[in-house]
Amino acid sequence: MPHKVCRQRSVTLAPTSEAMHWQALEYGDEEWRKIYFRLRNSVEGFNGYAKNPSARASRRPAPGVAACSRRIRGIAAQTILLAFQLAHANCRKIKEWVETLALNGQRPRKRTHHRRRTKPLAM
Repeated sequence: MPHKVCRQRSVTLAPTSEAMHWQALEYGDEEWRKIYFRLRNSVEGFNGYAKNPSARASRRPAPGVAACSRRIRGIAAQTILLAFQLAHANCRKIKEWVETLALNGQRPRKRTHHRRRTKPLAM
């Protein structure tokens, strides 16, 4: 015999029973989309920054080796190493930001933009 929850057609919940899952913005509406995509773009931008091999130190991986390869075994070791790599990327990003600040009455320095160089489609 199935449990009662499987036999009944409706379920009544108290207003406070699911309070921890309440969201201020309704999923999918215009305001939610505006905020979600802004946050997502910043996260994806940082992911690209952290994985960018040209922003790292001069030591490059050997040819044929992925730029983000970590040659250790085990999920715990991989997780710890990834945490250090992300902390290093955060420090690099903060250092680059500090270098753009105006100090001692100087004008603020312009931030560099890392844009990919594209080749013309036809020559």
